[in-house]
Amino acid sequence: MIEKIIEISNIGHFVNFRFQGTQDWNGLLKKLNVVYAPNGSGKTTLATILKSLSKNNLDLINYKKTFGANNTPKVKIKVSNSANLVTLEEEKWSNHNLKIEVFDINYIEDYLFAGSYGTKQNKTNLYKLLFGNKGGEFRNKMKPLISKKDLYLKRLSKDKSNSELKDKIKLVQTKLDEIMNEFNDYTEPIYNEHVIIVNKYLSKFTSYINLKKFSYLENTSDFEKFRIFPVFEVYNEQVVFANPNPTSKIGNARYSMSEGDKSTVALCFFLARLEVLGVSDKIIVFDDPLSSFDYSRRNATIYQLAKIANTSVQFILLSHDLAFTADFSDKCSFIDQITLKIENDGTTSSLNKYDINSEFLTSTQKDIEIIKEYLKSGVNSESDKREVIRCIRPVLEGVFKSKYFDLIPNNIWLGDIIELIKKSTLGMRLYRLQTIVDDIIELNDYTKSYHHSTGNTRDLAIDNEELKRYITLLIDTIDKV
Repeated sequence: MIEKIIEISNIGHFVNFRFQGTQDWNGLLKKLNVVYAPNGSGKTTLATILKSLSKNNLDLINYKKTFGANNTPKVKIKVSNSANLVTLEEEKWSNHNLKIEVFDINYIEDYLFAGSYGTKQNKTNLYKLLFGNKGGEFRNKMKPLISKKDLYLKRLSKDKSNSELKDKIKLVQTKLDEIMNEFNDYTEPIYNEHVIIVNKYLSKFTSYINLKKFSYLENTSDFEKFRIFPVFEVYNEQVVFANPNPTSKIGNARYSMSEGDKSTVALCFFLARLEVLGVSDKIIVFDDPLSSFDYSRRNATIYQLAKIANTSVQFILLSHDLAFTADFSDKCSFIDQITLKIENDGTTSSLNKYDINSEFLTSTQKDIEIIKEYLKSGVNSESDKREVIRCIRPVLEGVFKSKYFDLIPNNIWLGDIIELIKKSTLGMRLYRLQTIVDDIIELNDYTKSYHHSTGNTRDLAIDNEELKRYITLLIDTIDKV
């Protein structure tokens, strides 16, 4: 598990980030880490660093090197159960035993399609994704035989009566068939398993898309067996990610799937991979799993990610969507978590503790939070004391307007409310508040000078005991409202 990100230098927006402990956060990450990052702050950079770490792929770091940086990229990460830091220094990752799986926007282009079309590299990567090292072993066994067969066939095309070449081709084909039968026995169950699991997830996001099968270009080179692509059904019509072909009976996904559909397909492939591999020993990283194109699928996305967050060793969600991060955090309230924000001060990005839900508080709720913090920890500076006093009146106004919403308009203030109470008569709901009107007036008078620039009251030192007494009076008055 990643315990703390200590340093990131010369990578993307992280020009010179070194964690400095703060009063409310020592930098330790949790099982669940929900990170809000406005666009352009360094979200993708952080995901790329973790992806580079997981794959030991230094090219990914080089792609994200800070523009104009003369020094080499550096990373220092503290991990649990290790006395040594995981570091990136001198263009080399140190040894580690972290198992990390990363989903990002590049997952689509790496394994499925680029620009709505499947490329040879997409197809090769998908083959590697499904079959891993074992698939590589089959490929290495067959590659020289395929090359030899192609060479003999090329020669035979120029000398069609050469019986020796024909015998050689038969011998190579016999060896190929033997390995191919073993290859098919190995790959067929994996193909079938992935079709089932991908479709299980697709059914949770859409009713009109399903994965039909995995295929490859037939009647071409045998190398195409290592370049596979998915075939989908969209509204019961088969579609693939391929160049448009007017004579083909198979449709083209570019025109049959929306951008939201495509990102959903990629997410389902990743979820299927996690189910096959298992997540109980892995750190799972999601970089913006929800795009604006599939916002209608946000609840399903949150639910699926929450299940993974609960069962994985550690879960890191990165998103520029503040509402999505807040909703996901709420959904996972039963998991030990911390909410963070990537912030850029104009020089470098940094990772800081952040109360995501505070962004959704009303002004009255924010004022209440200030008073709650005062009751919990107190304040020392004069400016902090003035801020606490400033909050008294709007909090009291908010209480009145909430409880007596049918009697007190939103566009009047505490002085106006006092007048309404004074003018109320027996039988009116506000009449009962006349027993506490003097306390309300006293609170209003105490706070008045902190809302209006009159006299020199603001220049006077605020007495702590007096402030405590008025906060106590505020709470007693709210109890009686």
